[in-house]
Amino acid sequence: MVSGGASSMLRGMEHAFKVDLRGMIDLLSNHLYSDPSVFIRELLQNGVDAITARRQRGDSLFEPSLTARVHHVDGALPTLEFADNGVGLTEAEVHEFLATIGRSSKRLDEARDSFLGQFGIGLLSCFMVSGEIEVLTQSASGGAPVRWLAQADGTYTLETLPSGAVGTPGTTVRLRAREDTDFYFEYDELREALANYGRILPYPIHVTDGEQYDHVNAERLAWLDFADGDASKREEVLAYARTALNMEALDAVPLRTEDGSVRGVAFVLPYSTQSGSRQWHQVYLKRMLLGHDARNLLPDWAFFVRCLLNVDGLHPTASRESFYEDDALTGARASLDAQLRAYIEGLAQQDPARLEALIALHHLPIKALASENDEFFRLLAHAFEFETSTGRMKLGAYVAREPVIRMVTNLDQFRQIAQVASAYGHSVINAVYTYDVPLLRRYAALFGRALEEVDAQSYALALEDVSAAGLEGFVARANAALEAFGCVVSVKRFEPADLPALLIVTEEQRQRDDLDAAREVADELFTDLLDEYEGAYEEVRVTRLHLNLNHALVQDLLHVQDAAVFGRLVQMLYVQAHLLGHHPMRGQELALLGDGLSDMMRWGLRAAQMNILN
Repeated sequence: MVSGGASSMLRGMEHAFKVDLRGMIDLLSNHLYSDPSVFIRELLQNGVDAITARRQRGDSLFEPSLTARVHHVDGALPTLEFADNGVGLTEAEVHEFLATIGRSSKRLDEARDSFLGQFGIGLLSCFMVSGEIEVLTQSASGGAPVRWLAQADGTYTLETLPSGAVGTPGTTVRLRAREDTDFYFEYDELREALANYGRILPYPIHVTDGEQYDHVNAERLAWLDFADGDASKREEVLAYARTALNMEALDAVPLRTEDGSVRGVAFVLPYSTQSGSRQWHQVYLKRMLLGHDARNLLPDWAFFVRCLLNVDGLHPTASRESFYEDDALTGARASLDAQLRAYIEGLAQQDPARLEALIALHHLPIKALASENDEFFRLLAHAFEFETSTGRMKLGAYVAREPVIRMVTNLDQFRQIAQVASAYGHSVINAVYTYDVPLLRRYAALFGRALEEVDAQSYALALEDVSAAGLEGFVARANAALEAFGCVVSVKRFEPADLPALLIVTEEQRQRDDLDAAREVADELFTDLLDEYEGAYEEVRVTRLHLNLNHALVQDLLHVQDAAVFGRLVQMLYVQAHLLGHHPMRGQELALLGDGLSDMMRWGLRAAQMNILN
């Protein structure tokens, strides 16, 4: 048993965590932050928060300013000075906030409402590009100015400076580049980073190297006015997309949510996109660039837009590159989803021509959305276009002329059916593309229409049979000519009359053909495996060549007595049907094509010579 005194003594012992600052810097650079250039964002964030704090103190007589100045000295690495004229820090605040990792100078509830920063680790990001951080600061509340100098090994020095050594309230951060990071201190690179992160910040940002100067955020922000309901800004917003984003957007959609206080614009991309592809958006937090990935803010189906968004009411993660999943984010995401849906619904009701252009370019995301939402589907279904045996056709036009929706879900089957179906006035939909089948099934269910899935073999059964009387010998001779190719011949009457033959290949035969093709390139071990699979198809002879008795050539073929000529003509009709039906040609069909053409040319020359002799 431990006595009460001993227990009290144990409880009274206190220990401090030891922080490996080098390890912390590695964690920041390799795991928390995606790019070392974010040290610019962190400097901007600290400066903006300092100016915001000074204004909240009631000081309105100063002009907010953020200035980055690069110093280049021959033979030395460049130095960056980043200055703000914000609230500054006292000596006690420097001890408390700059020397304590993770301690923020803002209360968390205040930070969420008024400030960009929350986590108090942003200044450490400067160690990713510099071996030391020097801070000169003068508090707006008075007191002596302070100089704080921190090293990457975790040590720092603090000294009080004479009154007036810093001047007006504010803070200056000095960084000297390392040899491997001087790239970030080049004027053009620095100016681009400042503009990237601070383009829409409300306080002016200046950058200079003594010879060059720029005010990086002097441009007007028409897209925020557009998001607030100023429709007159639309053309200006589209012009911004051309100049700033290098994109000729099809349209601009204003976005605004109460949850999360989101304002922005969605640009409809002028090029087609794939389902699930990611777009690089520009997302700002209180006008500071947060990042280019809004995957947890925008709906998944909206991959045909690229957005500019400013967020005031969502909570960033520690890296400030994405948002926490909470009720505010859920509400904002739902609102953005609803607004983008409403945009498409508005086109359907008010601008069908633009809707048609949108669907033509972005049919996959639009169909994905329609396949999940009945109300949205009812609105757009008739505008969807499908490939049919009678050409491309909108679904509305198709159902207006066809009492039954006929679809084929296999491309090879469609190619076989398309030759005959249109001749009988049937239009069959080639439903082999993404979302086609679920959309057609949904249409049939919602609108009460008959839906029939057809294939080539069942469709061929509808062809008109011809009486077998007097044709037995003809069919037997034709079967003999094609026996080596595993094809059975029948005689039918069908339209179009200029189609001499129709080849129907079932899926079973197609699989057997695939096995034969694989065997040609397989090794011995794999060949044995293929032999086992082929056993299931050994007795299958289901490829059928339907000869069309409405065609003059087939009628003439009935009277050909020469066995060699008859057999070759049947074989050439078989090859022709292969080509017309877009069936894959095996080696034996290709050889047959060559031999048949040679025979026919030889017969033609012989006939020509006989005519000359006669």
